Amino acid sequence: MISHIGERNKKNNEVNELSAHLKLPRITSKAISATHQEVAASCSAMTSREDQLIMAVAKYIAFATFIIMAGTGIALGYTGASLLSSYVAYLSPWVPVWLWLAVGSVMVLGVMITAISTVGAISTLAPNPKGFKMCLSLLLMAIVTEMGTTVLVYQKKALFLNSLSLHMKQEMEVSEAAYGANISDTQMWDEIQLEMNCCGTEDYEDWFDTAFGNGTDVPDSCCLLISEGCGKGIKNDVTPEDDIETEGCLPTLIDDFKRDAETLSRGVWLPVCAMHVALFVLLLATSVFLHEGYTDSNFRLYSTSDVLPSPTRKYKTLVNDC
Repeated sequence: MISHIGERNKKNNEVNELSAHLKLPRITSKAISATHQEVAASCSAMTSREDQLIMAVAKYIAFATFIIMAGTGIALGYTGASLLSSYVAYLSPWVPVWLWLAVGSVMVLGVMITAISTVGAISTLAPNPKGFKMCLSLLLMAIVTEMGTTVLVYQKKALFLNSLSLHMKQEMEVSEAAYGANISDTQMWDEIQLEMNCCGTEDYEDWFDTAFGNGTDVPDSCCLLISEGCGKGIKNDVTPEDDIETEGCLPTLIDDFKRDAETLSRGVWLPVCAMHVALFVLLLATSVFLHEGYTDSNFRLYSTSDVLPSPTRKYKTLVNDC
Protein backbone atom coordinates (compact mmCIF):
# COMPACT_ATOMS: atom_id res chain seq x y z
CA MET A 1 0.00 0.00 0.00
CA ILE A 2 2.82 2.41 1.01
CA SER A 3 4.73 1.53 -2.13
CA HIS A 4 1.66 2.22 -4.27
CA ILE A 5 1.22 5.69 -2.73
CA GLY A 6 4.91 6.36 -3.25
CA GLU A 7 4.68 5.43 -6.93
CA ARG A 8 1.67 7.71 -7.42
CA ASN A 9 3.44 10.65 -5.77
CA LYS A 10 6.50 9.98 -7.92
CA LYS A 11 4.37 10.09 -11.08
CA ASN A 12 2.69 13.33 -9.94
CA ASN A 13 6.13 14.87 -9.31
CA GLU A 14 7.27 13.86 -12.76
CA VAL A 15 4.16 15.40 -14.33
CA ASN A 16 4.66 18.60 -12.37
CA GLU A 17 8.35 18.79 -13.35
CA LEU A 18 7.38 18.32 -17.01
CA SER A 19 4.66 21.00 -16.67
CA ALA A 20 7.14 23.39 -15.10
CA HIS A 21 9.64 22.75 -17.88
CA LEU A 22 6.94 23.40 -20.51
CA LYS A 23 5.60 26.35 -18.48
CA LEU A 24 2.16 24.70 -18.14
CA PRO A 25 -0.15 25.37 -15.20
CA ARG A 26 0.45 22.98 -12.38
CA ILE A 27 -2.12 20.20 -12.14
CA THR A 28 -3.36 19.43 -8.65
CA SER A 29 -6.14 17.33 -7.20
CA LYS A 30 -7.90 20.55 -6.22
CA ALA A 31 -7.84 21.77 -9.83
CA ILE A 32 -9.25 18.46 -11.04
CA SER A 33 -12.02 18.67 -8.42
CA ALA A 34 -12.85 22.22 -9.51
CA THR A 35 -13.08 21.07 -13.12
CA HIS A 36 -15.49 18.33 -12.13
CA GLN A 37 -17.56 20.87 -10.23
CA GLU A 38 -17.73 23.19 -13.26
CA VAL A 39 -18.89 20.35 -15.51
CA ALA A 40 -21.56 19.33 -12.99
CA ALA A 41 -22.74 22.92 -12.62
CA SER A 42 -22.92 23.30 -16.41
CA CYS A 43 -25.03 20.13 -16.71
CA SER A 44 -27.27 21.31 -13.90
CA ALA A 45 -27.75 24.67 -15.61
CA MET A 46 -28.69 22.98 -18.89
CA THR A 47 -31.25 20.80 -17.09
CA SER A 48 -32.64 23.86 -15.31
CA ARG A 49 -33.07 25.72 -18.61
CA GLU A 50 -34.92 22.77 -20.11
CA ASP A 51 -37.26 22.64 -17.13
CA GLN A 52 -37.87 26.38 -17.38
CA LEU A 53 -38.69 26.08 -21.07
CA ILE A 54 -41.16 23.27 -20.39
CA MET A 55 -42.80 25.33 -17.65
CA ALA A 56 -43.14 28.35 -19.93
CA VAL A 57 -44.66 26.29 -22.77
CA ALA A 58 -47.11 24.65 -20.33
CA LYS A 59 -48.05 28.06 -18.98
CA TYR A 60 -48.91 29.52 -22.36
CA ILE A 61 -50.82 26.39 -23.37
CA ALA A 62 -52.86 26.68 -20.16
CA PHE A 63 -53.44 30.40 -20.84
CA ALA A 64 -54.67 29.72 -24.39
CA THR A 65 -56.89 26.89 -23.11
CA PHE A 66 -58.53 29.18 -20.58
CA ILE A 67 -59.17 31.79 -23.28
CA ILE A 68 -60.83 29.20 -25.54
CA MET A 69 -62.87 27.98 -22.57
CA ALA A 70 -64.06 31.54 -21.98
CA GLY A 71 -65.15 31.70 -25.62
CA THR A 72 -67.22 28.55 -25.24
CA GLY A 73 -68.88 30.10 -22.19
CA ILE A 74 -69.90 33.03 -24.36
CA ALA A 75 -71.37 30.54 -26.85
CA LEU A 76 -73.45 28.96 -24.08
CA GLY A 77 -74.67 32.37 -22.98
CA TYR A 78 -75.63 33.14 -26.58
CA THR A 79 -77.60 29.89 -26.79
CA GLY A 80 -79.57 30.76 -23.66
CA ALA A 81 -80.16 34.32 -24.85
CA SER A 82 -81.44 33.04 -28.21
CA LEU A 83 -83.96 30.74 -26.54
CA LEU A 84 -84.95 33.47 -24.14
CA SER A 85 -85.64 36.08 -26.81
CA SER A 86 -87.19 33.68 -29.33
CA TYR A 87 -89.61 31.79 -27.11
CA VAL A 88 -89.53 32.34 -23.36
CA ALA A 89 -89.84 36.12 -23.27
CA TYR A 90 -91.96 36.16 -26.43
CA LEU A 91 -94.46 33.66 -25.00
CA SER A 92 -93.99 34.59 -21.35
CA PRO A 93 -97.69 34.45 -20.36
CA TRP A 94 -97.99 30.90 -21.71
CA VAL A 95 -94.72 29.15 -20.78
CA PRO A 96 -94.12 27.40 -17.41
CA VAL A 97 -91.78 28.74 -14.74
CA TRP A 98 -89.41 25.78 -15.08
CA LEU A 99 -88.66 26.79 -18.69
CA TRP A 100 -87.64 30.24 -17.48
CA LEU A 101 -85.37 28.61 -14.92
CA ALA A 102 -83.88 26.18 -17.46
CA VAL A 103 -83.02 28.88 -19.99
CA GLY A 104 -81.77 31.18 -17.24
CA SER A 105 -79.53 28.39 -15.95
CA VAL A 106 -77.95 28.00 -19.38
CA MET A 107 -77.14 31.70 -19.45
CA VAL A 108 -75.78 31.65 -15.88
CA LEU A 109 -73.64 28.60 -16.70
CA GLY A 110 -72.20 30.38 -19.72
CA VAL A 111 -71.41 33.49 -17.69
CA MET A 112 -69.83 31.38 -14.92
CA ILE A 113 -67.58 29.47 -17.32
CA THR A 114 -66.52 32.72 -19.01
CA ALA A 115 -65.74 34.39 -15.68
CA ILE A 116 -63.90 31.39 -14.20
CA SER A 117 -61.86 30.91 -17.37
CA THR A 118 -60.92 34.59 -17.47
CA VAL A 119 -59.73 34.48 -13.85
CA GLY A 120 -57.88 31.23 -14.63
CA ALA A 121 -56.07 32.85 -17.55
CA ILE A 122 -55.01 35.76 -15.34
CA SER A 123 -53.92 33.39 -12.57
CA THR A 124 -51.82 31.45 -15.07
CA LEU A 125 -49.86 34.52 -16.13
CA ALA A 126 -49.63 36.10 -12.65
CA PRO A 127 -48.71 33.36 -11.52
CA ASN A 128 -51.24 32.62 -8.77
CA PRO A 129 -51.21 28.90 -7.91
CA LYS A 130 -54.16 29.10 -5.53
CA GLY A 131 -56.25 30.91 -8.12
CA PHE A 132 -55.23 28.41 -10.80
CA LYS A 133 -56.24 25.41 -8.68
CA MET A 134 -59.48 27.04 -7.57
CA CYS A 135 -60.44 27.76 -11.19
CA LEU A 136 -59.76 24.14 -12.11
CA SER A 137 -62.04 22.98 -9.29
CA LEU A 138 -64.83 25.37 -10.26
CA LEU A 139 -64.56 24.40 -13.92
CA LEU A 140 -64.78 20.74 -12.97
CA MET A 141 -68.00 21.42 -11.05
CA ALA A 142 -69.46 23.41 -13.95
CA ILE A 143 -68.58 20.75 -16.53
CA VAL A 144 -69.98 17.92 -14.39
CA THR A 145 -73.21 19.91 -13.97
CA GLU A 146 -73.31 20.58 -17.69
CA MET A 147 -72.82 16.93 -18.63
CA GLY A 148 -75.32 15.69 -16.04
CA THR A 149 -77.95 18.15 -17.27
CA THR A 150 -77.34 17.12 -20.87
CA VAL A 151 -77.87 13.43 -20.07
CA LEU A 152 -80.99 14.20 -18.01
CA VAL A 153 -82.60 16.36 -20.71
CA TYR A 154 -81.83 13.79 -23.39
CA GLN A 155 -83.40 10.99 -21.36
CA LYS A 156 -86.47 13.02 -20.31
CA LYS A 157 -86.90 14.96 -23.55
CA ALA A 158 -90.34 13.53 -24.34
CA LEU A 159 -91.55 14.17 -20.78
CA PHE A 160 -90.40 17.80 -20.88
CA LEU A 161 -92.06 18.44 -24.24
CA ASN A 162 -95.30 16.85 -23.07
CA SER A 163 -95.30 18.94 -19.89
CA LEU A 164 -94.59 22.10 -21.89
CA SER A 165 -97.37 21.32 -24.36
CA LEU A 166 -99.97 20.66 -21.63
CA HIS A 167 -99.07 23.82 -19.72
CA MET A 168 -99.16 26.00 -22.82
CA LYS A 169 -102.49 24.52 -23.91
CA GLN A 170 -104.11 25.42 -20.60
CA GLU A 171 -102.72 28.95 -20.61
CA MET A 172 -103.59 29.52 -24.26
CA GLU A 173 -107.18 28.40 -23.76
CA VAL A 174 -107.57 30.82 -20.82
CA SER A 175 -106.07 33.63 -22.90
CA GLU A 176 -108.21 32.65 -25.88
CA ALA A 177 -111.38 32.98 -23.80
CA ALA A 178 -110.35 36.54 -22.82
CA TYR A 179 -109.82 37.62 -26.45
CA GLY A 180 -111.68 40.84 -27.20
CA ALA A 181 -112.24 41.60 -23.53
CA ASN A 182 -108.59 41.89 -22.46
CA ILE A 183 -106.33 44.13 -24.50
CA SER A 184 -103.06 42.29 -23.74
CA ASP A 185 -104.55 38.90 -24.64
CA THR A 186 -106.09 40.32 -27.80
CA GLN A 187 -102.82 41.91 -28.93
CA MET A 188 -100.82 38.78 -28.13
CA TRP A 189 -103.12 36.48 -30.07
CA ASP A 190 -103.20 38.79 -33.07
CA GLU A 191 -99.40 39.05 -33.07
CA ILE A 192 -98.86 35.30 -32.70
CA GLN A 193 -101.40 34.37 -35.37
CA LEU A 194 -99.98 36.89 -37.84
CA GLU A 195 -96.34 35.94 -37.33
CA MET A 196 -96.76 32.17 -36.96
CA ASN A 197 -99.48 31.81 -39.64
CA CYS A 198 -101.79 29.88 -37.32
CA CYS A 199 -105.27 30.18 -35.84
CA GLY A 200 -106.58 29.10 -32.45
CA THR A 201 -104.93 26.86 -29.88
CA GLU A 202 -105.11 23.46 -31.58
CA ASP A 203 -107.05 24.52 -34.69
CA TYR A 204 -109.27 27.36 -35.92
CA GLU A 205 -112.44 25.76 -34.54
CA ASP A 206 -111.30 26.55 -30.99
CA TRP A 207 -112.51 30.10 -31.54
CA PHE A 208 -116.09 28.97 -32.03
CA ASP A 209 -116.33 28.04 -28.32
CA THR A 210 -115.25 31.49 -27.09
CA ALA A 211 -117.33 34.56 -26.37
CA PHE A 212 -115.63 36.39 -29.22
CA GLY A 213 -116.25 33.60 -31.73
CA ASN A 214 -119.97 33.44 -31.02
CA GLY A 215 -120.06 29.93 -32.54
CA THR A 216 -119.06 30.97 -36.08
CA ASP A 217 -116.29 33.59 -36.09
CA VAL A 218 -112.51 33.76 -35.84
CA PRO A 219 -110.28 36.83 -35.35
CA ASP A 220 -109.36 38.75 -38.47
CA SER A 221 -105.70 37.95 -37.73
CA CYS A 222 -106.46 34.37 -38.89
CA CYS A 223 -107.30 35.51 -42.43
CA LEU A 224 -104.96 34.97 -45.37
CA LEU A 225 -105.93 38.38 -46.71
CA ILE A 226 -106.67 40.58 -43.74
CA SER A 227 -109.60 42.93 -43.94
CA GLU A 228 -112.15 44.10 -41.41
CA GLY A 229 -114.67 41.36 -40.67
CA CYS A 230 -112.90 38.76 -42.83
CA GLY A 231 -113.11 36.20 -40.02
CA LYS A 232 -116.88 36.33 -39.54
CA GLY A 233 -119.03 33.32 -40.47
CA ILE A 234 -116.08 31.04 -41.18
CA LYS A 235 -117.92 28.06 -39.70
CA ASN A 236 -120.34 28.23 -42.59
CA ASP A 237 -117.54 28.34 -45.15
CA VAL A 238 -117.23 25.09 -47.10
CA THR A 239 -113.49 25.59 -47.75
CA PRO A 240 -112.18 27.67 -44.82
CA GLU A 241 -108.56 26.89 -45.76
CA ASP A 242 -109.00 29.19 -48.76
CA ASP A 243 -109.71 32.16 -46.50
CA ILE A 244 -107.95 31.55 -43.17
CA GLU A 245 -105.11 29.66 -41.54
CA THR A 246 -106.59 26.44 -40.21
CA GLU A 247 -103.61 25.02 -38.31
CA GLY A 248 -103.50 25.70 -34.57
CA CYS A 249 -100.81 27.84 -32.92
CA LEU A 250 -99.86 25.30 -30.23
CA PRO A 251 -98.58 22.55 -32.58
CA THR A 252 -96.85 25.21 -34.68
CA LEU A 253 -95.05 26.67 -31.67
CA ILE A 254 -94.08 23.26 -30.28
CA ASP A 255 -92.75 22.11 -33.66
CA ASP A 256 -90.71 25.28 -34.07
CA PHE A 257 -89.40 24.98 -30.53
CA LYS A 258 -88.35 21.36 -31.09
CA ARG A 259 -86.66 22.19 -34.38
CA ASP A 260 -84.75 25.19 -32.98
CA ALA A 261 -83.80 23.30 -29.82
CA GLU A 262 -82.39 20.41 -31.86
CA THR A 263 -80.50 22.83 -34.10
CA LEU A 264 -78.96 24.64 -31.14
CA SER A 265 -78.14 21.41 -29.31
CA ARG A 266 -76.39 19.86 -32.31
CA GLY A 267 -74.76 23.03 -33.53
CA VAL A 268 -73.80 24.66 -30.22
CA TRP A 269 -74.54 22.74 -27.03
CA LEU A 270 -73.09 19.30 -27.81
CA PRO A 271 -69.94 20.62 -29.54
CA VAL A 272 -69.36 23.01 -26.64
CA CYS A 273 -69.78 20.18 -24.11
CA ALA A 274 -67.25 18.07 -26.02
CA MET A 275 -64.84 21.01 -26.17
CA HIS A 276 -65.21 21.60 -22.43
CA VAL A 277 -64.22 18.02 -21.65
CA ALA A 278 -61.24 18.11 -24.03
CA LEU A 279 -60.05 21.52 -22.81
CA PHE A 280 -60.35 20.51 -19.18
CA VAL A 281 -58.25 17.40 -19.80
CA LEU A 282 -55.65 19.63 -21.46
CA LEU A 283 -55.68 21.94 -18.43
CA LEU A 284 -55.13 18.98 -16.13
CA ALA A 285 -52.19 17.87 -18.27
CA THR A 286 -50.57 21.31 -18.17
CA SER A 287 -51.16 21.56 -14.43
CA VAL A 288 -48.94 18.50 -13.96
CA PHE A 289 -46.05 20.30 -15.67
CA LEU A 290 -46.76 23.50 -13.75
CA HIS A 291 -46.84 21.76 -10.39
CA GLU A 292 -43.08 22.05 -9.84
CA GLY A 293 -43.21 25.72 -10.72
CA TYR A 294 -46.02 26.25 -8.24
CA THR A 295 -44.09 24.55 -5.45
CA ASP A 296 -41.00 26.70 -6.05
CA SER A 297 -41.11 29.50 -3.49
CA ASN A 298 -39.64 32.06 -5.88
CA PHE A 299 -41.42 30.74 -9.00
CA ARG A 300 -38.08 30.82 -10.85
CA LEU A 301 -38.88 27.72 -12.83
CA TYR A 302 -42.27 29.20 -13.75
CA SER A 303 -41.05 32.61 -14.84
CA THR A 304 -40.40 33.44 -18.46
CA SER A 305 -37.48 35.66 -17.43
CA ASP A 306 -35.42 32.56 -16.75
CA VAL A 307 -36.24 30.70 -19.95
CA LEU A 308 -33.36 32.24 -21.87
CA PRO A 309 -30.72 33.16 -19.27
CA SER A 310 -28.05 35.72 -19.98
CA PRO A 311 -24.72 34.35 -21.21
CA THR A 312 -23.05 36.09 -18.27
CA ARG A 313 -25.27 34.38 -15.71
CA LYS A 314 -23.23 32.57 -13.08
CA TYR A 315 -24.44 29.32 -11.64
CA LYS A 316 -23.67 28.15 -8.17
CA THR A 317 -21.06 25.43 -8.08
CA LEU A 318 -21.43 22.24 -6.14
CA VAL A 319 -19.85 21.94 -2.74
CA ASN A 320 -16.29 20.74 -2.85
CA ASP A 321 -16.99 17.42 -1.24
CA CYS A 322 -19.57 16.33 -3.84
